[in-house]
Amino acid sequence: MPLLIYPDFEAYSNSINGIDGEMRIAGRGDGAWSLNMLDLDGVILMHGLDGAPVLYRGAPHAGRFGVYLSLPGSQTTLDGQRVGEDGFTWLAPQVEVHGFSQVPARFLAIDFAEHVLMEQVAQVDGLEPSWLYRTGNITATAPMVGRIGALIQRAFDVHEGSPDAFAQPGARGSFVNQLVAAVLQCHLLAGHGQAPARRGRPPLSRREIVRRGIAHIQRSLRGVAAFADIPFAVGASQRSLNRAFDDLFGMAPHQFYLVERLHAIRGALRSATPGDTVTGICSRFGVWDLGRMAAQYARMFDVQPAQELSRALAGKPAAALAGTGRRR
Repeated sequence: MPLLIYPDFEAYSNSINGIDGEMRIAGRGDGAWSLNMLDLDGVILMHGLDGAPVLYRGAPHAGRFGVYLSLPGSQTTLDGQRVGEDGFTWLAPQVEVHGFSQVPARFLAIDFAEHVLMEQVAQVDGLEPSWLYRTGNITATAPMVGRIGALIQRAFDVHEGSPDAFAQPGARGSFVNQLVAAVLQCHLLAGHGQAPARRGRPPLSRREIVRRGIAHIQRSLRGVAAFADIPFAVGASQRSLNRAFDDLFGMAPHQFYLVERLHAIRGALRSATPGDTVTGICSRFGVWDLGRMAAQYARMFDVQPAQELSRALAGKPAAALAGTGRRR
């Protein structure tokens, strides 16, 4: 598949294989959203470039595993840990991961079918299959992680020079086996020790705090709850809420709420029908300072709300991409 360039972050997000997720623009970016993919029958390689800083949350499909490697300069944090050159984020089936980037990120990724991994797990002494079903950051060594990145890049280079290079099962299988072995060796080195037992009532995990917080924020955007009630709804202190959101998204809950509200307004503008106005749409989400909102909207999406509405009502192609980074 050739390199694909997307003018819209939603189309870009929806093209990433094997994961059901939501992406939100969190800052201005002027670059294109690009994605290169190579399907090797059970393993899909991806090389992507985000067009802006983003917030992200999502989970692989059932029976699919993922590897996310952040390329230099990306400043990407997943599940509260910066993804560096000595590690990668491992994604287990249907386990949600949260993350953010402070600048437009560049990444390599792998989407594995379950059977491809399990065929080799039994050959790695000391590796427990259960380890693979836990999402988390795998820390190995820079050379080991670099080998994974080099294999991915080599595959893209070979395919570009000879599109039929992986057409033969033998060549394709040999490469996939090398790639799987390199990933599993990182798992083995990292290990998955059990946390010590705790006494008393277990505290809420960051993941659970954020899950409950996002659910409350969505209710508040629908007008069925007040955002200010978030500590009570989550069952955590404001300090714990702030810490959890900052770890996983790089911002406080209120900032996250404002980003979600801008994206919700964008979705409503893009799906507008005759008779809708910017004022009326914004009022649905409790926005009354239209001048301030319009300035924030233009900084985020590089278009004025009134222009977005006009495009939608005129039925131009941009309006066909209604939504807010919807789940696939």
